[in-house]
Amino acid sequence: MRKILFVCTGNTCRSPMAEIIMKNKIKNAGITDVRVSSAGLSAVAGSKMSENSFKALKALGYKPYGFKSRVLTKKLMLSADAIICMTEGHRQYLTAYPNVTTMNEMTGLGDILDPYGGDLTLYKLTSIQIEEACEIILKKILINNK
Repeated sequence: MRKILFVCTGNTCRSPMAEIIMKNKIKNAGITDVRVSSAGLSAVAGSKMSENSFKALKALGYKPYGFKSRVLTKKLMLSADAIICMTEGHRQYLTAYPNVTTMNEMTGLGDILDPYGGDLTLYKLTSIQIEEACEIILKKILINNK
């Protein structure tokens, strides 16, 4: 079983959107040997996803129900096969750990926009950027599964 861990700052905006989108894409592709989760560098455990993240995901057709934020721990990091940070800044905090990369390094699409404090339009733009990045990551998983 391979494990992907998405990381952002508070685990209420970007990394939860990435988790939900990637889980959906993996399920729809029939992949059963990959697990996806997310956590935040400065998260408050048990927080809900931000309201605008929820709305942005719903607008793309995803069902973001029941999400609770998690604090990034050493145990989570050491159990992950791939730790994918939303930005280079996040990755810099985690240089002591193996298997740490960024969405940009995985996809070439740049850092993921931080919508925190922005309006719904910004969250929708971020969710579309994450969806495009997850599509590229899915193709890499499918190629590795052959």
